[in-house]
Amino acid sequence: MNIQARDQQNTYTDRPQLLRVRPIHPDEEAEWDEVMDAHHYLGFNCLVGNSMKYIATLDTHCVALLGWAAAAYKSRHREQWIGWSPSQRDTRLKYVVNNTRFLILPGIKVRNLASKVLSLNLERLASDWQVVYGHPVVLVETFVDRRFRGSCYRASGWIELGQTRGYSRNGQTYYYHGQPKTLLVRPLRRDAKKLLTTTFLSPLLTEVKEKMDLNKVQIADDGGLLDRLREVSDSRKPRGIRHKQESILAVAICAVLSGARSFVAIGDWAQNMSQEVLARLGCRYHEEQKKYIPPSEPTIRRTIQSVDPDELDRVIYEWLGDKCPSWAIAMDGKTLRGSGSKQSKPVHIMAALVHGEGVVLNQSQVEDKTNEIKAVKPLLADLELEGKVVTADAMHAQVEHAEYIQQEKGADFVFVVKDNQKTLREDIAALAEEDYDDSYTSHDKGHGRIETRKIDTSTEINDYIEFPHVEQVFRIKRTITDLDGENKRGETAYGITSLPPEEADPETLLSLVRNHWHIENKLHWVRDVTFDEDRSQIRTGSAPRVFSTLRNLAISLFRLARLDNIAQALRVFSWKPLRCLDFLGL
Repeated sequence: MNIQARDQQNTYTDRPQLLRVRPIHPDEEAEWDEVMDAHHYLGFNCLVGNSMKYIATLDTHCVALLGWAAAAYKSRHREQWIGWSPSQRDTRLKYVVNNTRFLILPGIKVRNLASKVLSLNLERLASDWQVVYGHPVVLVETFVDRRFRGSCYRASGWIELGQTRGYSRNGQTYYYHGQPKTLLVRPLRRDAKKLLTTTFLSPLLTEVKEKMDLNKVQIADDGGLLDRLREVSDSRKPRGIRHKQESILAVAICAVLSGARSFVAIGDWAQNMSQEVLARLGCRYHEEQKKYIPPSEPTIRRTIQSVDPDELDRVIYEWLGDKCPSWAIAMDGKTLRGSGSKQSKPVHIMAALVHGEGVVLNQSQVEDKTNEIKAVKPLLADLELEGKVVTADAMHAQVEHAEYIQQEKGADFVFVVKDNQKTLREDIAALAEEDYDDSYTSHDKGHGRIETRKIDTSTEINDYIEFPHVEQVFRIKRTITDLDGENKRGETAYGITSLPPEEADPETLLSLVRNHWHIENKLHWVRDVTFDEDRSQIRTGSAPRVFSTLRNLAISLFRLARLDNIAQALRVFSWKPLRCLDFLGL
């Protein structure tokens, strides 16, 4: 995006004018600062405290810049209006932010533009702040110089609280500059004052542990996902093509993010979208009808059934891999039960998922008349695994897998061992207590039970067992009781790893084994329960695998944005499609 001032009034075509507001991309910040300093009457140096910079575009033209920063430390009118105590202000001021800069670029003359830009920015500000800084915003403020009326703020629902006394703060010192300003505020929630004044901090304002750069889930910029989707070859015959393949795939992605589970649902979603949504998705513009036309359900169906699933997987999972650093990766398979018929077996797909984050890095289809074992190498082949750890269940405790992961991929492995490696399992089970070198015990309480897990590790039989690259073996004893200590039951599991003791102590190994099951509860379970995948009757061509990819993409994007309640996120996006597009950066 080229941020620049214009010397004359801008003109537009007769197409619908698409106004959107988004955070700037990192490579736009220097130009944002330069333009703001050159054209804002106060100039520009920096934004104080936690801050965000936005850009407003009309069609493809930059028309406005906005900057949000930390709220003023003291304001008698604000404190009186909110009704909070000094101690509450000190701890909760971060939930208030200040619109310190707002610039309509020179040469831009559009009726009611400023108020519309403000309104669009306020619609997404709280959620953006949550993603970037780990907590929401419930109130915004601004100080308007008395030479201005502040009409755009008033038109956007801002409330005037009074005039300042003409003082400004520099560090810990207040000095008189003799220029009183008008203070305006706008609650972003109806209960904003209540949230800021309650005796105990509301859970709605609770911070999350990690911060996330909002630009990491942008997909519309150069090199973004939509740009990458153009790399997928189009197998359709050129004659009669009306809709670009990347546009159809973008429609499908947004529809799945909004809860669509079938071709019909995607088609219905597209048909009910506004002109703004269709334009932002790159849909075809009909010159005679003067409007954007969505792809029909049959067009969507044919395109998804014929798209090359290998190319689509490569594009999507390479892009996701760039967004999510990983150390430990789990691999496991899942059957798409509804994809089978009397003539063919259901599609079975292997997936690789990042521990903790729950982001899918790749998937590969298990070929007919084979099993998951044959799908491991295609699954891991395109992943950069050097220095990382791959975890798998007992099925994949295979010599060839250990050799491939260690020698060809430069990674380590953690495998659970069961009766498919009977001799190996018996060798580990035969170890005496004194043969174990180290141990670690964890305790968890929840869901009406107490779980105790004790892991013991040993290097005693490394040179004895006939399995390559093993540096440690381990035993995990899991004991479960009711909350009162009754109804005791338990189980014991065994495993092997190529990680030496100095790189993986017992606590680390136990964490790796437990987090391996994220692929079940953060991916497979969500696809079954939230997306109802097992009952899906999609079975023609590459469609079952493509839908699996779209669901994986949706889940991964929600995980990246820390939206852990995926069912709720789907509902919100189905109600507010523009929010879905803003989430994707479209």
